Amino acid sequence: MSMLQQTRLPLMLACVIALAFVPAAFAQIDDPRTHVADVNGYDVDFTLPTAAKAGCLVCHGDENLIRLREDRIVSYYVDAEELDAGPHAGVQCAGCHIDFAFTAPHTRESEDWENVARSACKNCHQDQNRAYGAGVHRGDIDNGDRVAEPDAIDVPLCGDCHGGHDIVTITDDPEGQRAMHADGWTVCGRCHEDYWDSYYDYYHGRAYHRGAPDAPACWDCHGYHDVYPSSDRRSMVHPDNLAATCGACHLGDVNEGYLQYAELIHGQRDVLQANPLYSLIQRVSSAVTGVFGR
Repeated sequence: MSMLQQTRLPLMLACVIALAFVPAAFAQIDDPRTHVADVNGYDVDFTLPTAAKAGCLVCHGDENLIRLREDRIVSYYVDAEELDAGPHAGVQCAGCHIDFAFTAPHTRESEDWENVARSACKNCHQDQNRAYGAGVHRGDIDNGDRVAEPDAIDVPLCGDCHGGHDIVTITDDPEGQRAMHADGWTVCGRCHEDYWDSYYDYYHGRAYHRGAPDAPACWDCHGYHDVYPSSDRRSMVHPDNLAATCGACHLGDVNEGYLQYAELIHGQRDVLQANPLYSLIQRVSSAVTGVFGR
């Protein structure tokens, strides 16, 4: 063996020994894309190709991604085409799911992930968030938890009204505006069922329920993010503001008759029920229906 070979041999052995310890050394590095979790007794250990949207869709692009929660099956599938068709096509998943940015695959650390995502809109839509925060739907958001007054109703967050991955584009998009206009039940009605049912006057509510595109949706009269109780002088339906609110559609002079009719928009059925003749007609109609409906 030559002198050169004798010199190289110890060096090569040293390199082999060092390389043997490299994987162990790197294993100690906490890679946010890799996590070992126990899910229903199964060890889940894999590495995401990226922490961006493409990485999330490795799992969430599967239509069969479901889980049993509280005796019901919940789907965690995300339709990539639906997402890309909306206004947030260029937003990475962690832009809304901010608590998942460094915990993927997800652990139980993100207990309140739904509320975190639904309130993350404020990070980009600050003007809308300020308006919302001043209105009747306001609620203090503390670390993703919704905090309301002890006797207050559970306040809605952005995603409760606008949706999640299926948010439609509204700004400068007539088609999206029409879709939003027709979705009054989802946006308002499911929480305000009494008002939804009583919104049935002939010129406004009945036309809206039948799908008339020019009939006002709830927010056309009550406001969008800055909704106030009708007793609040800032409310669009406060008596001091009714003329301006009605005048937005009824161009020209809004006379006293318009303002008197405004009381019937949600109160027409109550007025009719108080009318003795109407009550008599209703009773006769019910009796006839009961006889011939058998």
